[in-house]
Amino acid sequence: MAQVLQKLYQGFNFLLVERHDARSRDLPLIDSTWQVPAIIGLYLIAVLKVVPRFMENRKPYDLKNVIRLYNIAQVVLNSAFFLAEIYCLWIRPNFNYVCQPVDFSATNRGYEELALSYAYFLLKILDLADTLFFVLRKKHSHVSFLHVYHHAIMVAMTYLGVLFVPGGHIYLLGLWNTLVHAVMYFYYYLASYGSQWAARFKVYLTRMQLVQFVHLGIHFGRPALQAIDCGFPMIWHWIGFGQALLILGMFVDFYIKSYGGGKHKKSA
Repeated sequence: MAQVLQKLYQGFNFLLVERHDARSRDLPLIDSTWQVPAIIGLYLIAVLKVVPRFMENRKPYDLKNVIRLYNIAQVVLNSAFFLAEIYCLWIRPNFNYVCQPVDFSATNRGYEELALSYAYFLLKILDLADTLFFVLRKKHSHVSFLHVYHHAIMVAMTYLGVLFVPGGHIYLLGLWNTLVHAVMYFYYYLASYGSQWAARFKVYLTRMQLVQFVHLGIHFGRPALQAIDCGFPMIWHWIGFGQALLILGMFVDFYIKSYGGGKHKKSA
């Protein structure tokens, strides 16, 4: 048994330490094989077990002002990231939208992609606070499987992305996601004041998310299904394609349950 565990550890260490992009070796959280899995594990335990039990006989916390500041910070950070990516695409007109390889070079361009990938990873860790706020406010209906799965898997995948594919074809994932998140957190901010406009806008935000995952499904699915080889790892095309379809299916289910059967028309 000890030998089996040792072999598993050696294999894990080989994949995450010896084979990853050497340029990311000294980045905080990336330079460790246990810190990010620990963050994800603690997040799941906290929001699914510990904090709900802690809140069981307590009144919901009034975090309105804290959450407003958090929402504004998210709008600013996601908008800045989105604009930075737009700028990089603008000065790099030869980006191949069919299949774009990762630039692993030690050039300014290569480090730009790495820096953006790392910043995006840190944003996904910050997003975990969403769930904690929901639980502390006893908004249990918001802590759905879709919500928790999406937050946890995004931290895991962006961590692995920085390790193995910091940029390239995965670039548009960050572009889409930060645009949607900037709009989403602005909606949350307005909704905290009871804005009627925000209430009407919710359905359009969900549709925007659906469009995002349809496009990402096509973006990753085309090179995967057509076996287009541009140097970007094929396994990541399939991972991106599979995740886009999975989350799209969950969002479609949410959309039908929330706005199907004339519910949206009635609320409007």
